[in-house]
Amino acid sequence: MSIATELTRIQTDRNTIRAKLVELGMATSTDNLTRLAAAIESLVNQGAVSVEILEGTTYTIPAGYHNGSGVVKAMTDTAGEAEKYKTQAKTATPTKKQQSITPDTGYYALSSVTVAAIPDAYQDVSSVDATAGDVLTGKIFVASDGAVTAGTMVNNGAVSQTLDGTTISYTIPKGYHSGSGTVKIVLETKTVTPTKSAQDVTPTSGKVLSKVTVAAIPDQYVDTSDANAVSSDILAGKTAYVGTAKVTGTMANNGDTSGTIDGLTTTSMTIPAGYTSGGTVSLTSDIEEALVSI
Repeated sequence: MSIATELTRIQTDRNTIRAKLVELGMATSTDNLTRLAAAIESLVNQGAVSVEILEGTTYTIPAGYHNGSGVVKAMTDTAGEAEKYKTQAKTATPTKKQQSITPDTGYYALSSVTVAAIPDAYQDVSSVDATAGDVLTGKIFVASDGAVTAGTMVNNGAVSQTLDGTTISYTIPKGYHSGSGTVKIVLETKTVTPTKSAQDVTPTSGKVLSKVTVAAIPDQYVDTSDANAVSSDILAGKTAYVGTAKVTGTMANNGDTSGTIDGLTTTSMTIPAGYTSGGTVSLTSDIEEALVSI
């Protein structure tokens, strides 16, 4: 047999095999012998597949070669047969892990599977926008990505502070406050009497002035703003306040000012300037007698 004849035979056999495999959906019209051989090698030999199914159910025939001696038989719902092919209804509750729901021993198949609602303990956290800093330290929350996260917000508890003349402000620390702390001031009132010197009225240590009562000017203090006396108007050795200044008098103290007039050598008497405690001015006896005799 010539080589040409042998090649023709091989090509014919290849085409026959290819056509059948194309018909079975296992090859294409351009596959060579190597690909055709691989397709045939992948063909599963199912042999004789026999199965009994309950009326009203179905069975999927597995892919591959069947030798033709297998039987798919329908079972009737007769006594004993129905018990053999009874089905089971089950309810499954969603969990964090995947579950395979299968019939229990003694059941042929599942008639239904009811998937219960997600338990209340499981919530959709996709809208959560809290971060660790928004949650109190020592507390746990689930972030939007599903991660269990510990809070980092500082727990300040009850923070209290007293303000006074030295500590006039308080910076509230960042974090959580229990609400039982207080920021306060301790008030006090004081009374002051005016004096000749300026006075600083300050709160007692740890307190804040709520009121200062300024007493009336003492009686010994008189408004001297309208006084108009000068030193010559005031007796020497005496003092007085005029306006805002203390003035020492310069007026002469002449005491008892008395004298006589004789009419001959003295006809008048000059009263000295200044203060006099009184006195008399009289004529001498001779002038008196002369006047009587006239």
